[in-house]
Amino acid sequence: MTVSSPPLLLPSRQSADHKGTFGRVLLVGGSRGMAGSIALSSIAALHAGSGLVAAAVPDRVLETVAGYHPAIMTTALPCLDGHFADEAWPELRDWVSRQDAIGVGPGMGTGEGSTTIVSELLRQRKTPLVIDADALNIIARQEFFDDESYARGDSDAPVVLTPHPGELGRLTGVSAKDEHAQLDAAQQLAARLRITIVVKGGPTRVVDGCAGEQSAGVYVNATGNPGMGTAGCGDVLTGVITSLLGQGLSGWDAARLGVWIHGRAGDAAAAGISQAGMTAWHLAQTLAGVADEMVESSQTAPSV
Repeated sequence: MTVSSPPLLLPSRQSADHKGTFGRVLLVGGSRGMAGSIALSSIAALHAGSGLVAAAVPDRVLETVAGYHPAIMTTALPCLDGHFADEAWPELRDWVSRQDAIGVGPGMGTGEGSTTIVSELLRQRKTPLVIDADALNIIARQEFFDDESYARGDSDAPVVLTPHPGELGRLTGVSAKDEHAQLDAAQQLAARLRITIVVKGGPTRVVDGCAGEQSAGVYVNATGNPGMGTAGCGDVLTGVITSLLGQGLSGWDAARLGVWIHGRAGDAAAAGISQAGMTAWHLAQTLAGVADEMVESSQTAPSV
């Protein structure tokens, strides 16, 4: 198996480093029947190197999520019928201020409580943020990015969107049937909002609009395989990119390195199991075995 080089590397870990050195991240999501989504994101963040990982979930699924991994800290938020209730945001607000990065969306649903959480995170934008899955659908439905108070936020903290072609179509109004037009639309959206967009697919592309140029730059990822086209692999990617933001990378760098190591883990999982038989669980577990390939001491590439 040929392995491409990562686009950049993390600094090597030092003997004086501790869990706070490697970032405190929060994953927000989950709902009745979808607890596995946020669990996969949280496990991926751990395996990508985060020092502290917490999952904020509806009370009804707390025990399920906590049972996936003993190192995941959990906080239960008010819920209604297994989904975030309107009262969830006031309780989540205090957690948000203590994080180095936040990932929101996996398995959260699109109800009123979830909509409030997403809108408040976007409005404040004080912490690096990854937006995925149902959070993307909330944004598309509410047309948040047509409102400059949401589009720009109160700070320059990085924002990374991670849509698959269907979600990108809802965000931009451009059909997934026209791949080139979708990519153009993603570049325009990223440039207008000065955000990073991960356009998932084969291959995955990362669009950087943080320079504010009319046409955002594009990174084409060289890792990954068709076996990753299975439920939950996107949730793993959300956890990886959130972890890298929490370790201090920019949105552009976290997204590029994130999709590279995500695909690298997918290639390793396919080699050890099979493309047809691998699952997102295998991907998340394999990530731990290849994570050192992102670190300076293991390869030669530009460091951050």
